[in-house]
Amino acid sequence: MKIKPEIFLLNKKDINYEKILVCGTDEAFISFVSENIIDHFVKRNYFVERSGNKKDGLIGDLFSDKKILYVLNDYSEKNNKQESKSFNGLPESLLITSSNNKNINKVKAQFTRSDKHLVLECYPLNRSGKEAVLRNFIEKNNLEFSGDVFWYILENLDNEYVLFIKKLEMLSLFSKNVKDIDDVERAITIENKIDISKIFFQIFKKNNVLVKIFNKNIFSQSDLYMLINNIKGHLNIISASSNKLEAIEKFPKYLFNEKDIFIKIFNSLDKNKIAMIYKNILKAETLIRKNSDLYNAIGLRFLLNIKKIIIS
Repeated sequence: MKIKPEIFLLNKKDINYEKILVCGTDEAFISFVSENIIDHFVKRNYFVERSGNKKDGLIGDLFSDKKILYVLNDYSEKNNKQESKSFNGLPESLLITSSNNKNINKVKAQFTRSDKHLVLECYPLNRSGKEAVLRNFIEKNNLEFSGDVFWYILENLDNEYVLFIKKLEMLSLFSKNVKDIDDVERAITIENKIDISKIFFQIFKKNNVLVKIFNKNIFSQSDLYMLINNIKGHLNIISASSNKLEAIEKFPKYLFNEKDIFIKIFNSLDKNKIAMIYKNILKAETLIRKNSDLYNAIGLRFLLNIKKIIIS
């Protein structure tokens, strides 16, 4: 069985699985979820064996009747052949915590097929998961956010679960009733600093937010060229693809979290719009060569112009 970890954390119930795999690419999230699971078993009077070895026949801590939770950082083929057993009437459970690798991917496929096993894949939050976490945090902490503040938080705070929660905790200490975006920025010092390769995927944000993102990430002429080349790369994928599925297949796998926005951009463009964006790229590159000191103004105008073309 597979459950999204953020949903798993929101719906805390008794954990009745023989084996649990916590994996993915967000290591802080993996650690957070794993410790949450361990705490749950400790409260149920389990002994936690963290040595990394599964010792069949071990009964609790040897001095009690505690059940056992084995915590492994990897899962070998030898482990895989062992099923959860019961010794002297005392059941044992298995928690595997690891970032993705070939061996874990095999285990993931096997665990997903069983209702007795649970797979929790920890990746940066997508929009729906992030919104669910935000709404739960507001309700749980009796907070009141204006609509503008709610959507600003959703759009601008970190997608990494642990960082997102920490920022929300900082904001809750600042005030229980937050009405203004400026208060959010003062409370958690949002920097809008992101990878240049991801700026293009902010294109549907409001102009004032897009301007902030640009100004806090583009500090040189080379930064601007990097942004333009990145946009050209994505535009080349779109223009060379006859349909959405073909474009998705060509889309870089490491940008999986931006796939939904890429699809939205793809659906917003046609041949005329693509030609207009290429024309704006050529114009921007020419202006930068002739007026390198004005790279910031040229780049910002370029970004806002292509947004206008995409959403028109």
